[in-house]
Amino acid sequence: MLEIIKKLASKSMETSVGEGLKETAIKSLKESPLQSSIESIENSSLEGVKAQNELIAEKINAEKIEQIEKNREAGANREDLAHKELKKEFPEDEGYKIEREQYLRDKDGNIVKDSETGEARRIDFIVTKDGKVVKSIEVTSETAPKEAQIAKEDRIRNEGGNFIKDRDTGQLAEIPKENKTEVRRYA
Repeated sequence: MLEIIKKLASKSMETSVGEGLKETAIKSLKESPLQSSIESIENSSLEGVKAQNELIAEKINAEKIEQIEKNREAGANREDLAHKELKKEFPEDEGYKIEREQYLRDKDGNIVKDSETGEARRIDFIVTKDGKVVKSIEVTSETAPKEAQIAKEDRIRNEGGNFIKDRDTGQLAEIPKENKTEVRRYA
C-alpha cells in the first residue's frame, strides 16, 4: 500500500511540475518577440493578402485599360491623317475610291482566314480606280512591328484571299499579285 501511495504522490508532483512548466512557457511566450511575430502573421491573414492583391490587380487593369484607350485613340488619329493624305494623293474627281477596313476575300466573296492563326485580315485602306485595286495601305505607329501581320497577309493571299468587296456596289475587285501592302508609319 505504501508503494501505491508513493507512486501516486510522485505522479501528482510530475503533473504539478509539468503544469508549472507549461504556465511558465506560455507566460514567456506572451512576452517574447516570437509572440509578436505570431500576432503579426495572424493580422496579415489570407483574406488581407487577397484584398491587397485584388487592389493591385485593379490598379494594373485600370492602367492597362487606360493604355489601350490611348493606343486606340492614337491609332484612330493616325488613320484619319492617312485618309486625308490619301484623298489628296488619290482624288475622287479623278475616279479613285478609298475603301477603309477591307477584308481579304476569295473569288466567291468569302472572307479568307489564315490557316496558321485562324484569323482574317483587314487592310486599313484599299484604293481602287474603275473597279480595280491600285494600292493597299496599312497605317501604324513609327515603332510597331508589322512582320507577323504582313506574314499573315501573305499566307492569306497565297490561299486565295486576293479580292475585296466594294461596299457600295457589292462587286469584287482583285488585288494584283504584284500589289503588296504599303506600310505607312506615323508618329
